Amino acid sequence: MWLDDFIPSESWHTWPQSQEISEKFKESVKKSSAWIKRVQKDEKKARKFDLLLASFLVEIVKNPKYDFLLNNLFKTINSWFSSNFILWLISLIHKPISQKIRELSKKEFNNFNYTKTFDSIDFYDELLDNELKNKINYWIEDIIDIISLEYSNIQIETLKNLFKNKESYFEILELSCLIFQFFFKELNINITLKQSNSYIDFLLKEVYLKITNLELEEV
Repeated sequence: MWLDDFIPSESWHTWPQSQEISEKFKESVKKSSAWIKRVQKDEKKARKFDLLLASFLVEIVKNPKYDFLLNNLFKTINSWFSSNFILWLISLIHKPISQKIRELSKKEFNNFNYTKTFDSIDFYDELLDNELKNKINYWIEDIIDIISLEYSNIQIETLKNLFKNKESYFEILELSCLIFQFFFKELNINITLKQSNSYIDFLLKEVYLKITNLELEEV
C-alpha cells in the first residue's frame, strides 16, 4: 500500500544544481571569513597607538604648562584624528613622545642642543639656527614614520576625510599652530600666528600627500 502512496521525488534532477549552490555558498563563507579577519586585523592596527596616546595624555594633563592646548587637543581627539597623528603633533613639545617614535621607527634619537638667548628674539626663517632646522626636519621625518608604521585602512581613510573637511582641517591647523608657537616660545623666539599658520599649513598638506600615496589593502 505504501508504494501506492509513493510520490517520485524530483530531487535527483536538482542534485547537481544543489551541489553547485552549496559550493558557491562555501566559497562565499570562505571569502566572508577572510574579509572579517582582515577587518579585525585592520581595526587592531588602528587601535595600536590608542593606549600609547592615553599614557602620554596622562602626563600632558598633569603638567600645567600644557593647559593652554587641552581644549583644542581633546576637540581633535573627539573628531577622530588618529592616535599616531596626534602623538606626532605633541612630540614637538614633549620629548618622551619623540623618543618613543624614534624607538618604534628603529631610528636613533637626536638630542636637541639649542641654547636659547636670554632676551626674546623674533623668528626669521632665513636666520634660523641649524639646531632648530634639524629639530623641525626630524619632526617632519617622525610624522612620515609614524603614519606609515603598520598603518590601517580605517586610520588612513579617516585621516583623508578629515583633511578634506574644512571644519576638521581648521581644528588640526589650530592645534598644530598652538604647538608650533609654544615650541618657539619656550626657546624665547617670537613667531607670529601668520608665520606659524604658513609653516603648519604647508606641512599638513605634505602630510596629506603622504597619506594619499600609501597603498591600502583591499578588504
